[in-house]
Amino acid sequence: MTKLHYRKTVLPNGLRVITVPMKNTSTVTSIVFVKTGSRYERKEENGISHVLEHLFFQGTKKRPEYVSAKRELDRIGAASNAFTSHDHTAYYVKTDSKYLDLSLDILSDMYLNALFRPGDIEKERRVVVEEINMYKDAPQRQVSDDFYGLLYPESSLGWPIAGPIKTVLSLKRDNFLKYREQFYVAPNTVVVIAGDIDGTKTEAKIKKYFAGVGKGNPSAYAPFVDTQQKAGVRVAYKKIDQAHIVMGVKAYSLYDKKRYALEVLSAILGGYFSSRLVVSVRDRLGLAYYVGSDTGHHEDTGYFAAHAGLSLKNVALGLTTILKEFKKTTTGRIPQKEINDAKSHIEGSLSLHLESSDSIAMGAGASEISRGKIETPEQYIAHIKKVTAADIQRVAKEIFKTEKLNLAVIGPFTDAKPFEKLLIV
Repeated sequence: MTKLHYRKTVLPNGLRVITVPMKNTSTVTSIVFVKTGSRYERKEENGISHVLEHLFFQGTKKRPEYVSAKRELDRIGAASNAFTSHDHTAYYVKTDSKYLDLSLDILSDMYLNALFRPGDIEKERRVVVEEINMYKDAPQRQVSDDFYGLLYPESSLGWPIAGPIKTVLSLKRDNFLKYREQFYVAPNTVVVIAGDIDGTKTEAKIKKYFAGVGKGNPSAYAPFVDTQQKAGVRVAYKKIDQAHIVMGVKAYSLYDKKRYALEVLSAILGGYFSSRLVVSVRDRLGLAYYVGSDTGHHEDTGYFAAHAGLSLKNVALGLTTILKEFKKTTTGRIPQKEINDAKSHIEGSLSLHLESSDSIAMGAGASEISRGKIETPEQYIAHIKKVTAADIQRVAKEIFKTEKLNLAVIGPFTDAKPFEKLLIV
């Protein structure tokens, strides 16, 4: 695995700067992370982080036309976009390294000088509504949102990132201005540059372009409190030819060292084509085209989940097969060879990501914005390598309990009771 040098500097205004020089690449990725997302919102403004992300692309004092920045980036063949999550929002540009100054100029201009004109707000709200409708038409995406809502009830973590349509349409210009003033401040922002760069010179460029970012005192989110006492099911009716399911449990935060054992467990269960869920559900029984598992981690909680698109005639068999695989990991030690294969897969997959400047920048920025420090690939793999069979079984026994299970289903179903009867592990 290629060893990289990560340099972090905190500017006088509190803005954090991370530079990661890379050899054998001619690209550079510039990303601005802001520590705000749907979990920082109030109920009456749910979706504002995401709409705000759209508005930053709609014109600045320097580039008043909403297509100006896009044309500049298109002309040089840049890859650029933005995304909003529960915990943070990010804006990125990946270009040939000779265009680093232009990338920083555009990103800083958007961050500092976005106009938020009423006409642009009205237009982008409609665009976001169509984005929400698109997600609703994609059951594989929608069932994941339903799972989060089921997993984190009575918490902003369970709210949809894009927000409800009614709320999105109610947001006014003043809402956006106040939200930007509250969260888009230096202590809440991380700028990451990775690729074909000179670290010292690049840091000086960032200081120049982002000098105008003001100080502030952003609000915190309400920590999640787990009150679940029995298995939960959420069924959404949709006339489709598959049952799309996500079934899982709450698990470990970013700060919990047990997350490494969980990630090895997830790889073994559903991380690749020869994993247990794929073999048992797809290869042996032919119940699904896609099936797998994943994990997610926030500052105060996390999750493990299995997901699948199941044959309508065999939904019950598919679910019970997945649950049996969960159960097996609690009752017997996983063979060392299987554990070694999972660790090797995780390391090899990570190595592929280390070839690209955007993956390096994303990983460093997400770690810094969420945890306040960078977990390097080497540090992460060192933790993975230390995971033992006993660690994995201990984690499996801790999370795979009937009262902790949650199941979200989208398909031609209206009754949750048949699914509730299946949830035994």
